Amino acid sequence: MNKVIFENSMLSVSTDKTGYLKLCQKNGGVVIIPVYKDRHAIIQHIRNGEILYEFPRGFIEAGESHLTGGERELKEELNLVSSSSYLLGQLLTDSGIISDNIQAIICEIDDIAPLSLQTNEGVVSCDFYSREQIFDMIKQGLIKDNFTLAAFMLLVAKHFT
Repeated sequence: MNKVIFENSMLSVSTDKTGYLKLCQKNGGVVIIPVYKDRHAIIQHIRNGEILYEFPRGFIEAGESHLTGGERELKEELNLVSSSSYLLGQLLTDSGIISDNIQAIICEIDDIAPLSLQTNEGVVSCDFYSREQIFDMIKQGLIKDNFTLAAFMLLVAKHFT
């Protein structure tokens, strides 16, 4: 039996019978790849005192689909609306200790004029980059967020020609 150490509306942390730490996301999450004219939105987000370059992401709410949650997160973080969204693929954070349900999704954007940042949650900028520019950012060590790296790899692999 698991011993719950911490629990809130988004996740629970427990130890199993062998003492191993387990983290369980209750509803899952999304990594959003906003696309505008063949360019992809990368935000700068302050996390734990460090500015990280990453795709927007967040938890989905109870009863919400990944697509609906991704579109909501896009609206909350960047004030942008997706004209078309689709699932790109599943991501596992760390299958050894984390039970999660994360999907990478594409959100196509027709109009970026309403762009405004959710600064109260640490979003400090947003720019749109080509795939080649994102590759360069990865090579330079600017992008090191595992969700962004994995979602970008899914994007590249599924659109490889």
